[in-house]
Amino acid sequence: MITRTKIETVIGKGFADSLDAPIFQVNEWRYTRRQMVELLDCANFIAAARLAKVLKRLKIESAAQLNKMDPYSLARTRGIGNACIFVAMCILDAGGYDVLKWWNYKDNVVKFQTFKHKAIQRASRRKHEVA
Repeated sequence: MITRTKIETVIGKGFADSLDAPIFQVNEWRYTRRQMVELLDCANFIAAARLAKVLKRLKIESAAQLNKMDPYSLARTRGIGNACIFVAMCILDAGGYDVLKWWNYKDNVVKFQTFKHKAIQRASRRKHEVA
């Protein structure tokens, strides 16, 4: 990636600072915009911030804990959509975990879209919100 000094020279210090500001932060576990692009190959910063909020609430503080987590619990959470699942997959992949093994938790053969759609339908029939 382009060095910080080149970015400061061409675009400005404010933009360079925003690249190095944490966008995903759960206690000591954090990624800046630059790290997300370089390490995770992911540039969906809004979904990363939303995922960080959910993981804080669920007390997930590392990629290892995320890997142990039931993906259904994450998928059922309000505010988690395709982009957040993608960011979670990028984090797991960068941590050396098998994303397919994680999603096939308990022999799951359902794709995320189908699972989320059915969960919302069931909740609306019972007049409950998806948590």
